[in-house]
Amino acid sequence: MPFARHRGAAVRGLLIGSVVAAATAAVLGAGPAAAGSTPAAVPAAARHAGAPAAEPAALVRARAGMADADTTPPSTPGDFAPFTVYSNGAVGLRWKPSTDDVGVTGYEVYAWSFSGSGDVPFSRVQTFPVTPSPENEVQVYATGLTPYQDYLFYVVAVDAAGNRSVPTLLAQAEAMSEPPTPRPSPVPATPVAPSNLAISYGPTPDPVWLSWSGNNAGPAITYSAFRRSATEWRHEVESTLPRTQARTEGGYAYTFQVVAHDATGTLSGPSNAATYQYAYPTKPPGSPTPTPTPTVTPACDVAYRATGWDPGFTVWITIRNTGSTPIIGWRLGFAFPLTTQRLVSGWSATWAQSGTAVSATGLGWNARIDPGQSLLIGFNGTSAGSNPQPTAFTLNGGPCTAS
Repeated sequence: MPFARHRGAAVRGLLIGSVVAAATAAVLGAGPAAAGSTPAAVPAAARHAGAPAAEPAALVRARAGMADADTTPPSTPGDFAPFTVYSNGAVGLRWKPSTDDVGVTGYEVYAWSFSGSGDVPFSRVQTFPVTPSPENEVQVYATGLTPYQDYLFYVVAVDAAGNRSVPTLLAQAEAMSEPPTPRPSPVPATPVAPSNLAISYGPTPDPVWLSWSGNNAGPAITYSAFRRSATEWRHEVESTLPRTQARTEGGYAYTFQVVAHDATGTLSGPSNAATYQYAYPTKPPGSPTPTPTPTVTPACDVAYRATGWDPGFTVWITIRNTGSTPIIGWRLGFAFPLTTQRLVSGWSATWAQSGTAVSATGLGWNARIDPGQSLLIGFNGTSAGSNPQPTAFTLNGGPCTAS
């Protein structure tokens, strides 16, 4: 009985296993085996093209008993996506091969699922080839999974020196049940994928604020935020609201994605990716933070989200630059609909209230909002019963779209 079948077209692939063989090796469980499926290995000496012919640098090092150290990681696998395979407990995964200055020797596939707690690591999963493989594409079965369980996957390329590529973005897929078995009734609805994920910086590099559009109704939906470093993805935090704090651990570049799930572990697709870049250059101790000149009539969008308890409430406000030029210096304005609504304290801005009018002015560290970037600020307030939200917002005196 064949291991698996693919309906509609023949599929092809190559073996993925532990990365210990040369790129041209074809050993089961020891790296890619199909000829032509990964870039051909390039001799290390070829990296020294252009050195004097009489005494190449590689030859000088070889005579001294020294080997060139390969420290260049492979490129990230491209166009990573799942596809359907009809094998029990399996998911089909495909991607474009990585490239490397010497040669890619294999790939590692990692998976994550929600099973009552989000705070679990990604685990490496076993993979088998889809053979024969198409030109310029890697196709594998990820196996040993639980049928009907939703998973997140990513792939890392590895070269012979052990250098690891930056991981792919996350992909979501459900493990196949073959032959089909009865599912729990009713079948859980798939949550809607979060969108508009944005990062806002705080007064220090760590943590940062994430905010997104939830697009899901009901208290049973929770969001899992994930963080990608240079070599791996990690589960970061769970949140019942479409916003959360995330750690960066002093790093200079991290990418985040968010997934919605219900209590059964049914996952949405991942959100868009948002990348944090270290934005806090050092300055001499005691040096003042210059006050930027405000930009006039910027293009902007403001989202106002309130959660309350009697008689208090908390508001998170996301300011998004929808224009094509940076907003350098900003002052947000709005008015409470009722005189009984009062500002108590706020953060990430200088807050003030006069009558029903409220203003928030940017600080030195968050005074710039680049095109497409969002900034998250907030405040606590009190109200007497009703707490309607403002309907109009201005930034530097110009109107913003309310969302």
